[in-house]
Amino acid sequence: MYVGCPGSPDDFKGCTLILPAVSVGNIGQLSVDLLVTTLELVKVGYIHSECVLPVCGNDPFNTDKKRTEGNLATSTEVYFSAANNLVVVQQRAPLVKGKHADYCNGLIDWITSFQFDKVIMLTSSHAYERLDSQLQGSSFRYIATPKLEKIIGDQMKDELKWCRLENRDSTWCNEHKNETSKISSGVFIPGGGIAKRLYTQCCNKDISMAVLLVFCSEGDNISDALSLTTYLNHWLKVIPTKDPSDVTSSRVWQIPKSWSLLFGSTFDKSIY
Repeated sequence: MYVGCPGSPDDFKGCTLILPAVSVGNIGQLSVDLLVTTLELVKVGYIHSECVLPVCGNDPFNTDKKRTEGNLATSTEVYFSAANNLVVVQQRAPLVKGKHADYCNGLIDWITSFQFDKVIMLTSSHAYERLDSQLQGSSFRYIATPKLEKIIGDQMKDELKWCRLENRDSTWCNEHKNETSKISSGVFIPGGGIAKRLYTQCCNKDISMAVLLVFCSEGDNISDALSLTTYLNHWLKVIPTKDPSDVTSSRVWQIPKSWSLLFGSTFDKSIY
C-alpha cells in the first residue's frame, strides 16, 4: 500500500500519523495543506491502492526548491518532518464505492507495520445534524480510542479543555449494521467519510487514535480549516503560538498558493 521514495525511512517508529478524511467541506484536506506548506514537509512516498480514485496533476506544494515546475502529484501522497516526528498524508481523491473497508484495512496494516506512535484523523461533520446542545459554543469536537484516552485523556479535558463528541442514540448511529463494537456504537459523524469506520477498527486493534472534527457546511471552509489545524497545533505544538486562545489566526499558518484557485481562476475580462 505504501510506496516510499528512494532514501525514505523504512519505518516511522515513534512518529505521529495525520490522516485526512474526505468529508463535508474537505476540511481535512485543507488542514493538511496548511501543515505541509507551513512546516515545509518533504514528500517521502505515496499510497498506492485500488481503493482510491486515480488523480494526476501538477504538484501544488513545490517542496523541491530547485524545481518549480514539472513535479507531479498523485491521489494520495505521504509527507514527513523528522524534526517534529510527523507523517502527514494528503488524499486528493475520494474512495471507490464499496472499497471503504478494504482501504481502512490497508491503513491499519500500514499503521501497525510501520509502528506509528499514534494516529490522528482530521475530518468534519454536517452542521445541520447537530444536537441542540451542540448549537452553542465551539464547533470543534474530538474522540479518542480507549488506549489513547488512558494516556492523554486528562490533558484533552483539563489542559486543552476540549469537548468530546457527544454520543448519539443507536437509532441515529447505525451506519454500519455489521459492526459489533460497543465502544463506537454511539459515535455519529455524518458526512465524516471513513472517520468512524477507522476509529472503530483502531478501537478493536488497540491502536492509539484520535478523531478531530468540526461541524461545518459546504462553501468557503478556509476558516474552518484554520480552526481545526490550530486546535491540532495546541495539542502537538509543532508551531509556537503566543496566544493559544486564537484558534482561527491565519498569522500562524502559511496559506498555500493553490488556495487562490479554490473556486477556479478568474474570467478573462476581454470577452466582454
